[in-house]
Amino acid sequence: MTVREVRSQKALHVETGVTLAGAGREDMILEWGEHWLMIPVDRGDHEIRYIIPATPRWDDNLEPLPPEVADNLQAIITEISLFWNQEPEFLVRLKWRDAG
Repeated sequence: MTVREVRSQKALHVETGVTLAGAGREDMILEWGEHWLMIPVDRGDHEIRYIIPATPRWDDNLEPLPPEVADNLQAIITEISLFWNQEPEFLVRLKWRDAG
């Protein structure tokens, strides 16, 4: 596994340089360099559902994620979740930040 703990509730995916961290009960923050993306989550005891956009964009500048991150987004999140002993599940939304 290519994940290393950075601090409590923050882990680094070594191969890509992406970090994922807790940002409250209902969100995770994914960071890559100076860019960041808030990802809504639903947490269970040993599982976590990530609600990700079909076409992810950085929240800081609204640019699309680069292919090396976007094309591997679920795999990166899965590795980090498993490192935290959480079984990931993904809900992909066609529209970002839509309701329901």
